[in-house]
Parts: sequence; structure tokens; C-alpha cells
Amino acid sequence: MGGRNYCQSCASLADGTPPAGPQGLQQYAPPPGYPQQYPQYGIYQPVRPARRYEEIFPGADWGPGEAIAIFFIALLVSTGLSIALLNLFFSSTSSNTSTILFLFMSSLMLYAIMLGGVYYSVVTRHGSDLKAIGLSTRHAGRAIEWGFGLGLPLFAGALGLAFISLFVYNAAYRDLLHRPIPQSMMPSFSGTSGGAIFIYVFTLVVLAPVCEEIFFRGYLYPSFRNRMGMQAAMLLNGAFFAAVHFQLPGFLPRFLIGYGLCYMYERNRTLIAPMIGHALYNGLLVLLSGILGLF
Repeated sequence: MGGRNYCQSCASLADGTPPAGPQGLQQYAPPPGYPQQYPQYGIYQPVRPARRYEEIFPGADWGPGEAIAIFFIALLVSTGLSIALLNLFFSSTSSNTSTILFLFMSSLMLYAIMLGGVYYSVVTRHGSDLKAIGLSTRHAGRAIEWGFGLGLPLFAGALGLAFISLFVYNAAYRDLLHRPIPQSMMPSFSGTSGGAIFIYVFTLVVLAPVCEEIFFRGYLYPSFRNRMGMQAAMLLNGAFFAAVHFQLPGFLPRFLIGYGLCYMYERNRTLIAPMIGHALYNGLLVLLSGILGLF
């Protein structure tokens, strides 16, 4: 009813309004001076659409289908544009700098298209504002504490799951395919210019956390949460967040991170906390992978 979910008992009450008249119109008593020769018709006015669910995140009127469609449209369009960039970056030679620049440009295109779709959906299509997706400084100090306080335990848990997943994946890869395990996709920093390293770190520690949190926690999560319980919404969001990274060994750690970041957003209602937690996770992962060489 009106794009919202109600339980059966609440839907039957319909916000306490009287029964609807013909063609979804609400019948009211005739006012003074109404032509008495047509009393059987009464006065009809449009019924105010009833809400079908409790609005946990006010203003988030879009559904999960709309959010997921925006993501995959952005993914398909940015993938096509990224293929066109392959010749530009790797036509003559392949280097760590070329790989980093290609990663930055393809990520930038994906996030620009994705966030453009979010803005159209939130502001233009549904008439809401950016506070509905958590872009506010509400309780900023508390949110920063949550970002670091829960971000570190989440990183530790995700790191443990990553080692377990890599061990199982590598064992299965050797047993099933009987070939060497492929090398990490993380570009090596040796022989890479300082500017390229800065771009790489900026992409993973600033650009990805900000843009991904706006979409996955600020935009996608409320569409789940307004239609189901907190645990179910966090599980679905974490699973989708992990799945769309398209990396099997990283599914479990990313699922845990996505679940925890949803909890941060649920408790603080601002994206400051999950952005900090996400940036902390990516930053420590870059440190362990690129500098200490643990992955």
C-alpha cells in the first residue's frame, strides 16, 4: 500500500480511516448546502496512502530492487568504459604504475555512475534529501568513537577469516586444478613511483570507503531495513556487499565487515562511523599486503 509494508492487523486499520468509497475514494458526510437531490452520492475525496511498514529510516522510500538495479547498471557501464581504457594503459607496456592508474580510473567511473544513480533515486525520483542516506554530522564525535572502537575488532575478525578462507581455497585449488596457486592481485610497490603509491592508497583508503558506504550502508541498507528486521537486513546487506566484490576467498571476511558496518550505521544513523571503520579495514589491509607482504 503506497509502496510500504504493513502487517495484516495494521493494514486492516489503514491508519484508522473509515472504509474507502468507489475507486479508492474516501466517503465523507455532505457539508451544509450540498444538493439534497443527490444524497446517495455523498462526498468523495482521495484516500491518503497508508504505510505498509514501520519507517525505521525516514525518507528512504526506495526499494531493494531499485538499489540493486542501480548498482548493476553502474557496474555494466563502467566495465564497458574500463575495457576501452585497457589499450590506453597497457598498449605499450605493463607496469605497476599502469595497473594502479587503471584501478583508479575504473573505480572512479564505477563510483561516479553509481552515486549519480543514488542521487537521482533519492532526490529526484523520491523527493527525499541526502540526510536520508546518512550524509549528516549527527553525533559525529560518538560516530568517530564507534568507527575506531568497532573497526579494530572487525578487522581482527576479518583477518582471521581471511587466513582460514585462503588456506581452504588454496588447498582446494591445488587439489582440483593441479596447478600453482595464482599470485596476489595486489600490485607490488617495488619500482613504483611515489605518486602512483599515493593514488593507490587514496583509492583504497579514501575513495572506496566513502563511495561504497554511501551506496551499501546509506542507500541499500535502509531499503532492506524498512522492510524486515535488523538482523535479516544486516545479513542480506553483508552478503550482497561481499558477493559483488567477485572474489571467493574474500567472501567471508567482507561479509563480516559488511555486517559490522551495517550495525555501526544502525546505531549512529550517520555514515561517519562505517566510513571510518571501512577506511581502517582497507588501510590496515594495504599496510599488511603492500608493505609487510603478508598476502
